Amino acid sequence: MAEVLKLKGDFSDFMPVKKGLYAKESLKVIAFHLRAGQRIALHTSPYKVITLVLKGEGEFFVGSEENRERLKSGEALIYEPMEPHGFVALEDMVVLAFVIG
Repeated sequence: MAEVLKLKGDFSDFMPVKKGLYAKESLKVIAFHLRAGQRIALHTSPYKVITLVLKGEGEFFVGSEENRERLKSGEALIYEPMEPHGFVALEDMVVLAFVIG
């Protein structure tokens, strides 16, 4: 049966805001709100991760912090399992992460 996910959350001047929107079976959906300059540190996941920028612009780490892809609203990046990833906001940014596995 269909489920509605409502983006709830706001920005914090102190740190990125992370909120789980959905977690069932083999899918998690996580919303991130970042002020310009805030970052999600480089990390790995044993699952495939799709990041979708809903608002703003940022640089997304691909394998290392030195290798980056710049994404803006409406653009997405797909990471393979165990591929190091993270991101930094160049302006206030909202990102949805879909963790599949």
